[in-house]
Amino acid sequence: MIIDTHIHMYPPEAMADPVGWARRMDEPYWGALVGDNPSGKTIQGWATVDQLIRDMDAAGIDRVVIQGIYFRHHETCVVQNDWTIRYCRQYPDRLTGFATVQPLAGQQALDEVKRAVDSGLRGIGEILPYAQGHSMRDEPFLAVVELALELDIPVCLHGAEPVGHDYPGRAVTPLQDYVWLAEQYPDLKLILAHLGGLLPFYELNRTVRKIMRNVYYDTAAIPLLYRPEVYRLAVEAVGAEKILFGSDYPLLLYPRRTRTPGFADLLAEVRSAGLPADQLRRVLGENAQNLLKL
Repeated sequence: MIIDTHIHMYPPEAMADPVGWARRMDEPYWGALVGDNPSGKTIQGWATVDQLIRDMDAAGIDRVVIQGIYFRHHETCVVQNDWTIRYCRQYPDRLTGFATVQPLAGQQALDEVKRAVDSGLRGIGEILPYAQGHSMRDEPFLAVVELALELDIPVCLHGAEPVGHDYPGRAVTPLQDYVWLAEQYPDLKLILAHLGGLLPFYELNRTVRKIMRNVYYDTAAIPLLYRPEVYRLAVEAVGAEKILFGSDYPLLLYPRRTRTPGFADLLAEVRSAGLPADQLRRVLGENAQNLLKL
């Protein structure tokens, strides 16, 4: 089974006019990602849910996990969750969803997570505290973490390398805060997107390794960030059991050679990384199947 643990699907009105929708919803951070920035550039692609299913079939993807996005307003999160729930109900055997949440909404945020989980969503994320106006150490965010523990669901956090190229919407993600969070909540099932800003390599430190025992890392957007050998090196650093295949579909992962979203090129890149067959099976699906109880 092949499971992509990190894709995005948005409300139809957002995909029809992303810049306009971002402005109407007062979501400037997301707007910058989709082209509302001084350069006007974006590598964001778009696909309807039916096109998603066709692209999954073409690449042999069995199931995907629709991640939320780090919106600044609670109302936007509710709209996103409504559509994620709708998409998952339309294709229950192919789509799983996570709830997007703005922790600063307080009790409303907690109630929204409960509503989303009661409606069938299986986790929380993708969250980026520093784009949403808080940190990982702030009480509203920690209340969401404690609810995730209570509900026994994972939390997915955006991660970015502390050094590297700049791009519209880039936000600081201090790696030490991820380690602090894992240490404070050792039973939390934590997914760090985009290989956690290369945090896996800090697990070569024995103390960090022990702290991060329940932390997983997904491969979303890796072709835009790192050389292909990073898959093999990450597996060597933390073990195949902690790496989750993710694409960031419909992001354009190879913008120099294609302007349409898809899964096949990334799958080929991961399969050519030199991982033994048993490790490849874990990365491509078994880990996600176990973590999400699919």
